[in-house]
Amino acid sequence: MVFEKRSPFQKVQIVHSKVLGNMLVLDELQSINLAEADLIYTETLMMRGVEQYEGKEICILGGGDGALLYELLKEKPKFVTMLEIDDVVMQACNEHLKSICGDVLERRRGPNYEIIVEDAMVALQKYIKEGRKFDYVFGDLTDVPISPTPTGELWDFIRTFLEASFKVLRPNGKFMTHANGSNCPEALRMYENELKKLDPPVKYTTSKAFVPSFMEEWNFYQVSFA
Repeated sequence: MVFEKRSPFQKVQIVHSKVLGNMLVLDELQSINLAEADLIYTETLMMRGVEQYEGKEICILGGGDGALLYELLKEKPKFVTMLEIDDVVMQACNEHLKSICGDVLERRRGPNYEIIVEDAMVALQKYIKEGRKFDYVFGDLTDVPISPTPTGELWDFIRTFLEASFKVLRPNGKFMTHANGSNCPEALRMYENELKKLDPPVKYTTSKAFVPSFMEEWNFYQVSFA
């Protein structure tokens, strides 16, 4: 154990693995967030080499480990706004996961990025009222739930963020997110059904990558207006 502290939102731990390096764990191994060996997760989430971020305005929902922000900044975006509610996560990753987040969690802002410690939904609602728009919105929040039906608090959470995210996307923008493992096909099917219910309608593509610390193949979605 490298770090352990309970935040107002969850239990935050950094554990060390000889194979995977330091690893962020949330709520007692219920959610392995990211390890130093998991660059493939971030690169697949952002579709590096496929999507073009130079000169684009980007919003990250969550992303408290700093890895996505750190990698996106290498692509020379116009500006990246990151919305993360849990400051304890960022403090832990800044201290113990420098190899994946650089100094972005220490500085918190730069010429083309800003980290705002706030509930992402509160910020999104404000952006909707202001008419603010982004070229890309990244959902780096909770996994798609594994459940018999798409009901309950977590599914409501996902629906709410999906609807709000598309209200701040430019017409040619994209919503980029992760979902769950390939061994959970029903969860993925239910998520795709939720995408099909969105109004205005959307279209999506998917990608997969084996993420070392997850020990399974993970699924990612790229969603845009139809």
